[in-house]
This record gives sequence, C-alpha cells and structure tokens, in this order.
Amino acid sequence: MIDLLLVHGVVITMDKERRIIEDGAVAIDKGRILEVGKTEYLLEKYEAKRVKDCNHHVVLPGLIDVHGHAGHSMMKTLAMDTPSVWLDMITRTYNHFTTDDFWYMDGKLSALERLKAGITTGTSIIGGSPRSDDPIFALNHAKAYSEVGVREIVCTGPCNPPWPQSFSRWVDGKQMTKEVTYDEVLKGAEAVIEALNHSHDDHVRAFITPFVIVPSVNPSAPTPADQLYGLTEFDHYQAKKIRQIARKYNTRIHSDAFGGMIHLAIQDKENALLGPDVHLQHCRGISFDEARILAETGTNVSQAPGFGQVNARTPITELIEMGATVAISTDGTAPAATFDLFQAMRKTQMYHQAALKDYYYLPPGKLLEMVTIDAARCVGWDDELGSLEAGKKADIITVNMQQPHLTPAFMHVHRLVYQAVASDVDNVIVDGVVIMEDRKVLNVDEKEILKEANEESLRTIERAGIERYMQPTKYFWGHARSYVDERR
Repeated sequence: MIDLLLVHGVVITMDKERRIIEDGAVAIDKGRILEVGKTEYLLEKYEAKRVKDCNHHVVLPGLIDVHGHAGHSMMKTLAMDTPSVWLDMITRTYNHFTTDDFWYMDGKLSALERLKAGITTGTSIIGGSPRSDDPIFALNHAKAYSEVGVREIVCTGPCNPPWPQSFSRWVDGKQMTKEVTYDEVLKGAEAVIEALNHSHDDHVRAFITPFVIVPSVNPSAPTPADQLYGLTEFDHYQAKKIRQIARKYNTRIHSDAFGGMIHLAIQDKENALLGPDVHLQHCRGISFDEARILAETGTNVSQAPGFGQVNARTPITELIEMGATVAISTDGTAPAATFDLFQAMRKTQMYHQAALKDYYYLPPGKLLEMVTIDAARCVGWDDELGSLEAGKKADIITVNMQQPHLTPAFMHVHRLVYQAVASDVDNVIVDGVVIMEDRKVLNVDEKEILKEANEESLRTIERAGIERYMQPTKYFWGHARSYVDERR
C-alpha cells in the first residue's frame, strides 16, 4: 500500500516531453513519485493509504525560487521613499542590530511566505550582502525552514572589502562588536556549509557565496568598459579561496554578477567563478561577449524582474538562445518584492518584451520552465526536483482553478502564467508530506509566526534607530512625483 495518490487533476509534469495529463494522477510513496499517469489507470494499479481528489486543480512541481535574502521578510518596504540609502541602511541593520532570534523569526516568516506561494525550495542569502562572521545566523534560519517544512538553500560567504570589518552580535540584550578578518569570515562560511549541507533530511543545502564574483568593481551595477582595469590581487585571492571551499565540501557556488565582471573573471583561467557548478544572479548590463562566455562555460544564470531591468537588462532571451540555463527568481522580499513567482513570470515577460519591442519573446511554457525544471538545474538539484517523474522527490503543489479569474478550464499553462497568483495555491507537498492543505498550514501555527515576526521586526527597527525610514514624505499623497526635502 502506497502513502498517497493524487487523482483527477490536470497534471503538468514538466518532464522531458512536457506532458499535460487531463484527469491525471500522481502516485507517491516514501517521499518519492512512483508514477504519473491517468487517474483510471493508477487507481486500478495502486492501493493508497490516502487518496486526495484534485478535481478542478492543476497539479505541478513545487516552484523553486533560486535567489532571495534572509532578513528581508522582516524589513519589507523600509526606506522605500529613499531607495538611494536603502542598501547602506539594511546592511548596517543586519550587521549590527539583529539578534539571533531575528534570524530564526525571519526564517519562519520567509518559509511561511514561500510555502503559501507554492515555493517548495527557496534560496536564502544570509543578509543583504552575505554575513558569515558567526554560523548561528544561518543555522537559525535553516532550523526555521525545516520546522515549516520548506526546502532551503542557505548561501553565505564573504561580503565585499575593505577588511577587516566590524560585526555585532547581541547577547543578553548587549551589543558585542568585534573586528573580523576576511579569512575569519571564510571560516564562518565553512562552518555553515559543514553543518548544513544535506542536513535536515536533505531539506537544507548550503552553497559558498561571495557577494560578487569580482569584488574590485561596482558590486551593484554594471562597470563601464573603460574602468575594467584587470583583476586585482584580492580578486585572484577570493576566487582561489572560494574554489577551494567548494571543492572541499563538494558544494556549489552562488554569487551576484553585473556587466564587466564576467569579462574580468574569465581572465583567472584557474579559479574563475564560472562554470556548471556556479549560479549567478542578476547579470544585468553584461555585454554580448560576456553572455557568450556564460553560455560556453555552462554557467547558470537567474534574474529577478525589477526597475533595474530598465536601466541595464539581463539578456535572458539571448542567453537562452545560446543554450544557457536561465531561471526567474524573486530576489525577495525587501524592499518591495514578493515571493510570488506567478507575478514574477509575468513581470519578466513584460520587461523583456518591452525592451526588445517584440511581443513574441518568452512564451508561457518557457516562463513556467524557468521556475520549475530550469530553476532546479540552476541550483544543481534537477536530478530530484523540478518535474513530476518517477523516482523524483514528491515536491508537488496544486492550484485551485475553480475561480472566476482562472475560468474557463482550458489552456492551463497560459492560465497559470497570465492569471494565477500565489494565493491560488491550495495544497503543498514536500517529500511526500502534505504541509499545506486547502491553504491551511499544518506544521506550524501561522498566526503565532505572524505575531512574533511583527514584534521582533519592530524591536529591531527600534534597536537600529531606523524608525524614520518608516515615515512617508510630505509628497506621499496627491503628488505625481516624490521628493524628500530632508536628510534621513
């Protein structure tokens, strides 16, 4: 007798044939998919401890969010009226004013948000730029994800120079600040990887994550070609150390990249942070030559839709046409993103169709691939995740299609990509275990998480003295354009 049989759904497999099975079923046992097929056939073949009727639902692989940030779920929309100071404000807060409990509560809230959006695997950078001076922050975040039941890829490593840098940890209500060297931060990252990679029954994996692949140039935007002077000694040193850690723990590398960095990185022929074991977020403003390098080296790429795509686009259509694996991420959830990958698909399509002035780029099927099977490839987990196939992990979601905005009941992929939102996800299964049923979260007390997250967020804001960033400007109402007219 098998554990679970899902029946009478429209099953979007995302397998190699991209089968869509009307009145389909999925047989699940011991955390894995046994078979996918027609309901009538599987009901005859298997006796199940539980049969779940998925009538009026689409059944598909759990969504995979390949890039987001731990901490951000607790700091949403802060400093939205002053975005030019946001990065400095959030980095200072994370590095000096967060408690150990903050990271645990953010993990609970973040995992809950992702769960209710149908994301069964989420990548979390510990902080805005990675923080690894002490393993406790990553350990607490991963513990929270495990308790909620969602898979997490924890990413931590060195932030950018100068070194040494100061970091604070709060102990018994007191701020304990210390200077930390680059090598000490690397040791902290190693401790996280050693403790977390393949931990919690392989619900958690850990990647080594420098803030960017070349730290000597602009870390947040493309660098002009006439300012690419070559790799520095520290650039070479970081690449070498990151490569050593990845090999030592047999893990992957995740980082950010912007225009110019790939041109520089490839010059380190021995340790370049490029290749099939590397996943780069953003890649905005890269040149055609750099896109070609990414494709030729098999480097995985992801991008999140946002205003930055207007100023410097990630050439995802060109990368796809050259054979690169490209995924859509949320980069959630601060200052103004969400963990809604349905909306992210639509936004991605809109930005790139507008930039290319071509309505026909990024069809719905490709967009759905970019948050399922392509996303699984991006993080090196496609052997077990990203599609509904025999032998793979039973990470499955169902979307309730019996709603006005998702009716009529045909062209189901189009309907998901163009009309669905995160709150349409009704059921979530991870490792064959139902962790959300009819939108009720089963492993944790949702109301208690929201209460505790609110309280910890407000305590952190007060501790950091950043209440002013919660206040709107006098141009908030009734004006076509915002100004600040004061230093905050």
